[in-house]
Amino acid sequence: MATFELSPATLRKGTAIAAFSAVSFGSAVIFVRYAYQSGVLPGTVAFLRFSIAALVLVVFLRAHGQRGQLSGWQSARLFLLGFVAYTILAVTWVTAFSLIPAWLVSLIVATYPLMVNLASWFFLRERFYRQQVVALSCVLVGSGILFWRPFEGAAWTGVTLMVVNVLVSTAFILVGQRWMRGLSPVICSAWLITGGMVGTFFYSLFSHELSFAFAPAGWLWVTLFAVISTVLAATSMWWGIGLIGPARVAIIGSFEPVVSILLAVSLLGERLLPLQIAGGALILLGIFLVQWTPERQ
Repeated sequence: MATFELSPATLRKGTAIAAFSAVSFGSAVIFVRYAYQSGVLPGTVAFLRFSIAALVLVVFLRAHGQRGQLSGWQSARLFLLGFVAYTILAVTWVTAFSLIPAWLVSLIVATYPLMVNLASWFFLRERFYRQQVVALSCVLVGSGILFWRPFEGAAWTGVTLMVVNVLVSTAFILVGQRWMRGLSPVICSAWLITGGMVGTFFYSLFSHELSFAFAPAGWLWVTLFAVISTVLAATSMWWGIGLIGPARVAIIGSFEPVVSILLAVSLLGERLLPLQIAGGALILLGIFLVQWTPERQ
């Protein structure tokens, strides 16, 4: 892969934008927890997240005249991909979030870059480098330490849901990366999110979790979840990639679970035992290592 020289100003700007994206994604744990405290049901949180995000993206695209750049088939398959993948991802995430601590949700979600590397090696026959083996070892050892004993506030149903979330996320990344190659990420995101909106609507409806009988503050938290942790987080991520490249953005994105954990501990009052801190640190180290391979820079 060709390398490009970046000016110090561009590097600083891209780093700041990518860091903003990581903080925006990581802030989701706060918005969702407060939405729950306002009486918003998990299914309703998922549906409103995609509904508001889709509305914001449609308004943005219309304002900038970015319409009709995809064929009917491209639009349809992105919609179906969002319908299936985003629905599963949203439902497993918001449900698990109501069962297990926010810091644990964040750590399990953060393992998906490593899972993508494993899937690429197994299914796409991409080369597996020594540094990736070290990263995998860190994640496996860290997971063993993390789950060595039962911990306060956790439920294995929630852990299982998050494992499903990571597996689906891995498949979603591999398929989406192939289907979106060369296309506008904003337009593609709009179709994916619209599919997720329809899927989560049906889920919340049939699971009897579609209810708007919650405190007014709930609208604030789900709107912040949709705008900050969905629209702004995704668009700033792609902006950063355009400035400094995906490898650097991915490395900076490893800060996301750290933000989530710090917010959960400082604002939500969740506790971490020393053994869990050690396990989490090893997982984060593995996530960082797997994205800092020389071949990607």
